[in-house]
Amino acid sequence: MLLKLGRLFMVFFGLLFSVDAVYAQFDRSLLKVGVGLSSAAQEISLNPCIPESVIKSRFGQSGVELLRENKKKWPASMCENTQVAIGLFEWLYLSSALQAQTDRPVLISRLIKTRNNGLALCQTVACLAERLPRMIEWAQTNLDRTVIYRESDRVPVKSELLSHPRLSLRELVLPLQGQYEWCHSSTFDALDFHTVNIKVSGKALVLVKCKTGKPEGPTWIIENAANSKAWVPIMSSQLLGELYILPNSRYTYPTLHSQKKLSDGIRVTFFEYGEDLYQEKLAFTVNVDASREALAFDVQIP
Repeated sequence: MLLKLGRLFMVFFGLLFSVDAVYAQFDRSLLKVGVGLSSAAQEISLNPCIPESVIKSRFGQSGVELLRENKKKWPASMCENTQVAIGLFEWLYLSSALQAQTDRPVLISRLIKTRNNGLALCQTVACLAERLPRMIEWAQTNLDRTVIYRESDRVPVKSELLSHPRLSLRELVLPLQGQYEWCHSSTFDALDFHTVNIKVSGKALVLVKCKTGKPEGPTWIIENAANSKAWVPIMSSQLLGELYILPNSRYTYPTLHSQKKLSDGIRVTFFEYGEDLYQEKLAFTVNVDASREALAFDVQIP
């Protein structure tokens, strides 16, 4: 089965990892040695049947305890069935790669969660053996179809500084939600206003940040309808980095995402528009293994 190793796994990681597009067979031998992640939790989440000796040599006794605790979630003697152990590893690996690389992250996360919930209901090894092949085929098919984006496709929401904001935003009511707490002031002078690269018919949108110069901080998006004088906040989120537009977004208000670098990878948060505002819909941490494959961990769906 072909696995796309090292693809450019979403445009928002392009500046942080150097990744080459190559193709290789899925390596089942990694079941016994791991995929080369720097975190015991991430390694074990992909492979609950990794040998204790491998985990102990890399992560110590605390890693072994974590492995033993993880195994309790699965049917007894599962790891003694080589075919099932490999199948589970393949599913967890491929679905993690698919989540990290898809251009439909919110939809795919729900579909993966549904399949994982079904797998968690298995009380026997035979049940796992029956369900895993179809799940693996689904993950591989969708991974093969995932579009490869390049750095040139990376579009930030924020554009140019807005000229004369007091005039053009004179109907804006301040403070914005959380403005005093985050910007230490309730006035126009505490804020920077930017035009945006989002085009919504009949609407004007402006991105607002605290005037601090820091790369991370609160972000607001405010909106003005063509027949209205009022500016209405449609997004308010604390401690975001730069916001980007998800490529090939299928909605009038495009899906947005932000990234934050952590010790164990990059935390990515996705926002979709609904009920008159942008809401957080999904977050996960992306890390790369020894083959430079992008993988998603700690997936959270609010």
